[in-house]
Amino acid sequence: MYQVKPRIMGNPDHGQNPDAPPYGVKPKTLSAPTLIDLRDVVFAWREDNNLGAGNWGTARVFKDGKEFGFMSYNGRVWDRNDWSEHAREIKDE
Repeated sequence: MYQVKPRIMGNPDHGQNPDAPPYGVKPKTLSAPTLIDLRDVVFAWREDNNLGAGNWGTARVFKDGKEFGFMSYNGRVWDRNDWSEHAREIKDE
């Protein structure tokens, strides 16, 4: 089972507090059996909460309870969150 714990923050471009989630959005752990399904769950949750790229912080991904990688806003999962040329995309197994 895969899980993602996104850190959502206010987007200052929209007058939101960058130190807190937008009003009404509560921190949540999202789960799915595959990375592809997890991406779909995340996209639906973002849509339901009207969240854009400016609200997206670090999103740690776990596999069977162990940290596995990081999800970027576009739903891709990476082995590190520094977004450097050294980061490798992790594909669904």
